[in-house]
Amino acid sequence: MSPSMRSLVLQGDLKTVGMADCLRMKANHVDAVDSFLHDWKSYYLVREETMNSMAFQMHFPQNVPTPSRIRSINGYRVEVSWDEPAEVRGVIEKYILKAYNEDSPSTPLIRANFTDTRSLAGNLTGLIPFTNYSITLTVCTMAGCAESAGTWKLTTPEEAPKDVQAPTAVSFSTSLLVSWPLPKQTNGIITLYTMFKDGKPIYTGNEQTCNVTGLAVYSAYQLMLEACTVIGCANSSQVTLFTAQLPPSYVDAPALTALDSRSIYVQWREPPKINGCLERYLLHVLISNLSNSGVMYNSSGLSVDCTLTQLEPGTRYFIKLSACTEGGCTMSPASTAKTEENTPEKLPAPVVHSYTSNSFNISWAEPELPNGIVINYGLFMNGLLVENTSSPGCHVNDLTAWSLHNFRVQACTAKGCALGPLVKARTLGSTPVGSVSLAVIVEDPRLNGWLGT
Repeated sequence: MSPSMRSLVLQGDLKTVGMADCLRMKANHVDAVDSFLHDWKSYYLVREETMNSMAFQMHFPQNVPTPSRIRSINGYRVEVSWDEPAEVRGVIEKYILKAYNEDSPSTPLIRANFTDTRSLAGNLTGLIPFTNYSITLTVCTMAGCAESAGTWKLTTPEEAPKDVQAPTAVSFSTSLLVSWPLPKQTNGIITLYTMFKDGKPIYTGNEQTCNVTGLAVYSAYQLMLEACTVIGCANSSQVTLFTAQLPPSYVDAPALTALDSRSIYVQWREPPKINGCLERYLLHVLISNLSNSGVMYNSSGLSVDCTLTQLEPGTRYFIKLSACTEGGCTMSPASTAKTEENTPEKLPAPVVHSYTSNSFNISWAEPELPNGIVINYGLFMNGLLVENTSSPGCHVNDLTAWSLHNFRVQACTAKGCALGPLVKARTLGSTPVGSVSLAVIVEDPRLNGWLGT
C-alpha cells in the first residue's frame, strides 16, 4: 500500500478516498488501475485488524478482582461478596463463582452463575463440610469471560456425619466382635462413637471396634452405631447380628423296631436344646457297641424317622443318632435291635477224612451267613441223617473198606434249616479176608492147569 493510502486508512477517513484521487496519485504509472485495486484491498484488511483489536481491548474483562468477602453459612454453603471490575469496557452479562477442592483436586469444581449483575453477592452451595477450598470470581461480557487471578482460601465448617455405616461382627457362641468403618461423609473430625444394643448404649469411645460379651448362643441382637463431630451426631441403620452356633446340647437315643430279617424302623426326637439352626441328621449303624460306625443315613430333610434296609438277618445292631448344626454335631447313646432270623445261607462243604477202612472223621465250618443263631447241625450220609449235633464235626464208623459215600451238612436256626453242598469220599482199603482154594488139573504130561476159589 502506498504511504498516502496507509495514512488515510490510519486516520480512518474513508470518505476522502475517491476514484479521481487514486487516478491522480497513480497518473505517472501505466498500471494505475491494478495498483488502485491492490491498495483498496489492503485498506480493508488493515481496517479489519484494527477494528478487531480495538473491540477486544474495549469489551474483554481485564483485572478481575478476587472475591472481597466470604461468610460461611454452614458446612455446605457460603455467602460471597465481590466488587465490580474496574476495567470492563462493555456490558457485564454474568458473574460466576467457582470453588476448587484443595483436598481432592480431582473432584469436580463447584460453580454458581449469577445473571443479575446489579447484585454483587451470592451463595455458593454444594460444598463439603470441613474441606479446604479456593474460591474465584469470573466476569463475562459478550467478548468472553475472565477469571480472577487471585483466590480466596476457605475451610468450610464441620457438620454432623452423613451415611454412617452399620456395624458388622465376627460371631462367637456368646460374644460378638463388632467393628465399623468411618462414615462415608465424616464432615469433620469424629469425636465419639456410641454403640447401641437393643436400644441401650453398650460402648462409648473413639475406637472403631468393641467386643460385646455375655450373650446367648445363636441369638439375635439389634445393633446401631452413632457417630459424632463437635457439631452433631448421626446414626447408622439398625442391623440384626447373630451369635455363633454350637452343636446341640444333648441328643436322645433313637427308638428301634425290627420289621423283618433285613430292615429296622428308626424314630427319634428333635434335640431339646439345638443351639443353632438344625441342618441334618446322621444315623450310625454298628455291629457292636465298640466298633467303628458306618453312616447309613445322612439327610438334611429333617424328618424324624427312617427305615434301614439291606441289613443282615438275625444280627444285633447298635444304632446312634447325630444331630448337626453349623456349629457341629452331637451323637446320642446307642440303641440296639436285632433283625429277625432266617434260614442259613452259604453253607460250606464238609471236610471228610478216612483214617481207617471202616470210618470217617467229618468236620465243617459255620455258614458264611448264619442269619441267626445256629441251634444244631445235621450230617446226611447217602441221603440219610446219621448225626444231629451242635458241634461242628462228628465220627462215622462201621463202614466197609473202600466204600464210596455221599455227605452233606445241614444247619438250622429257629426259622428253618438249609443244606450245604454234596461231598463224595471213600473209606480206606484193607487186606483181603479168608483163604484161597487151589485145584490143579493135569491135562497132559507137559501141561498143567489150575483153578482157584
